[in-house]
Amino acid sequence: MLPFVVSFALILSAAATPDFEVVGDNLAANPGFEDADANGAPTGWGAASDVYTRDTATFHSGGASLKYVNDNADRYLLCSRGIPLKPGKMYELSFWVKTQGVDGDDSGATVCLEWHGKNGKYLGGFYPDGRKGDTDWTQVTAISPRISEDATGISINCYLRKDMKGTAWWDDISVREVRERPLSVVMLYPNYRGELTDAGLADARFSAFFNLSDYGLLPKDVELRWRATCDASGEEAASGNANPTSNSLEISIPKASFKEGLHHVTASLYSKATGECLDEESLALTRLTGSSQRVCTIDEYNRLIVNGQPFFPLGMYWGGIDAEQLDIYADSPFNCLLPYAQPDQAQLDLAHAKNLKVIYTVKDTYFGATYCPSDIKSVDDEFPSIKAKVDAYKNHPAVLAWYINDELSLEYKDRLVAHNEYIRSLDPDHPTYAVLFQFDQIRDYMPTFDVIGTDPYPIARISASRAAEYTRATRKGSCYARPVWQVPQVFSWANYSKSETPKPEDRMPTFDEMRSMAWQCIAEGANGLIFYSWFDIRRDKTTPFEEHWPKVKAIAAEIRDMIPVLLSVEPAPRIETAPNEDICWRAQQLGDTTTLIVVNATEKPATTQFKLPKPPNTLVVRTTGENVTGTTQTFDVALAPLEVRIYEMTGLK
Repeated sequence: MLPFVVSFALILSAAATPDFEVVGDNLAANPGFEDADANGAPTGWGAASDVYTRDTATFHSGGASLKYVNDNADRYLLCSRGIPLKPGKMYELSFWVKTQGVDGDDSGATVCLEWHGKNGKYLGGFYPDGRKGDTDWTQVTAISPRISEDATGISINCYLRKDMKGTAWWDDISVREVRERPLSVVMLYPNYRGELTDAGLADARFSAFFNLSDYGLLPKDVELRWRATCDASGEEAASGNANPTSNSLEISIPKASFKEGLHHVTASLYSKATGECLDEESLALTRLTGSSQRVCTIDEYNRLIVNGQPFFPLGMYWGGIDAEQLDIYADSPFNCLLPYAQPDQAQLDLAHAKNLKVIYTVKDTYFGATYCPSDIKSVDDEFPSIKAKVDAYKNHPAVLAWYINDELSLEYKDRLVAHNEYIRSLDPDHPTYAVLFQFDQIRDYMPTFDVIGTDPYPIARISASRAAEYTRATRKGSCYARPVWQVPQVFSWANYSKSETPKPEDRMPTFDEMRSMAWQCIAEGANGLIFYSWFDIRRDKTTPFEEHWPKVKAIAAEIRDMIPVLLSVEPAPRIETAPNEDICWRAQQLGDTTTLIVVNATEKPATTQFKLPKPPNTLVVRTTGENVTGTTQTFDVALAPLEVRIYEMTGLK
C-alpha cells in the first residue's frame, strides 16, 4: 500500500490528500428500485404506499426509481430497509435525487442511515443534507461517522426532512465501507496556527492517532517515527521513534530545538513486520522569536486575548445589524454578536461605538452551498470574495474573529482547509471560528478552524443534558487543544415549523433550562458562549420578546459577573468526586478564593459528594447567598433538577 502524505501548510490551489478510501461492494440491496413485488412496490423497501411508489417513467439509470408525493407538511414518513453494516465502521453513502416543488425550511429530499441497539434504542444516525425546489438528477455523496459498537440493527431511509412537502425521486443508492487513513496527527501545542513563541509552554507537542482496526493491525504491529525539519536550511531539528501501546501517542519536542522560521514535523507509521511505510503526515510549525502584539490571539490556555487582555466571548447570533435593535442589545451583559448578514463599515462603526465586538461571517463563501451569494458563480470566485471582505475589515476595531463554517459537511473539507489557510495568510490578527452539529467528527475538521463550537438545541425534544454531552465531545474531539465557543439554545423550534399551531415540543426553553445549558457548557470547559439566537427570540411564535429577553439577560449577567474567575489560569486545588455524567463541575482559583461550579444537567434531582484537599476556612453558596458553617473536607451536594450552584471557598491553597 502506498503511503498517504499531507501537509497542512497547503498550497491553496491543491487538493488535500483524502482522509479515507472507499472499499468493497455496494451493500444497499435493490439500490435502483428495479425489483418489484407482486403489488409493484420496490422489493425489500418498507414504504407507505400513499406517498411512496415505484416509478418506471422517471429514473436516473436502469428502468425505475422511488417516487415520493406529499402535499401535507405535517405528514412525515420514511421509506426504509435494513442494511448489513458493521458496528465500528464508517461508510460512504451516495445517491441520486431529483425534486419538484419540494418546499420547507429544511434541506429537502435525502437519504440517511440510522442505528439502534437492544430493544430498539436509538443510538445514532447520519443525515446528509438533501435537495429541494426544482432540481434535475443530482448526486449526493457523504461519509458517515463510525457506527456505534453497540448497534444491533441498522437501516437506510429515503425521506423528506420534517415539515416539508413536494415530489422527489431517488435512484442508484450506494453504501460502501470506508477505511480511514491509519495515521492522523494533531498539533497540541502550539495550539494556535502552529506559531511557537517565546511565551507559553516549553515544549511543542503533537498527538498521533492510529486507526489500525480497518487494516487488521494492532498497536504492537507498528512503529511511529518522527522528525522535525527546518524548511529554510533543510536541517533536522529533532527526531525520534516510539512503539505505540494504544491507539494514540503523544510526542514532545523541546522549544529550544527550533530555530526561527518555518518547520515541518513529519510523523511516519511503519509496519514492524514488513518495514513498509503505511502512512505519513506533516504539520507546519513556525518558530517566532521576540515579542509581537497581535490584536487578537489565542494563548496556551485556549483563552482569546484581545489587545493583550483575556476576553470571554459572550454573544448571540443575529440576522443583520439594525441600529434600533443594537440599542436594545447594547443595554445588556453581552460583549459581542455574530450576524449572518455581512456588516458594512457603518454597521461595524455602530457596533464599535457601543463597545460590541463582531464575529464577521464568510461562512457562505462556498460555491454550491445553500446560502452561497449569487455573485459566486464558481469555486474560482471564492477567494476573491473572501479577500475583499477580509482586506476591507481586518483592521476594524470591532472585528473579533472570522466565522468560516456553519455546519458544512466533510465533503467540503478541502475547501474548508483552503479557506482557513487563506484567511490566516490575509489576517494574522483574528482567529477563524467554525460551528458544527457534527460533534462526533471534530477531529476530522481540525485543520479547518482556529476556534470550534457545537450547537446542541435539545429543548423541548430531548434532555437539556445534550449541552454537556456536546461540549465534552467537542473538547475531546479537538484534543483539548483548541478554544471552544459553544452555542446554547435560547429559541423555540416553533420558528422552524410550518404549522400555525405550535406543537408541545416546539415551546420556548424555560429559564432553568437555558441557565443550566449555558452553565453546563462552561462547567465542561467552554471558553466562550454565542447563544442562538437574537433574531429567533425577536420573532418567536410562542413567547413575546419582552417576556423572554429579561430571562436571557439575567443568565448573561450571571455569566458576565463570573468572567474574571472563568478567565483565571491560577492552579486550582485538587477536588475529587465520583464520575457522574448527570453532574457537570469545574473548579477555578482567583486569589485566595476557590470557585466550584456545579450543574445538574438533567431534569431529575441529582446528588454527589466532593472531597476537598482540606476543610475550607469559609464557604459561601454564591447563587443563593448562603453562608455554610462547619464544612468538613468532604461534603454532599443535592441538586434540584437543572440546578446551577456556585460555591466560593477560601483557605484551600
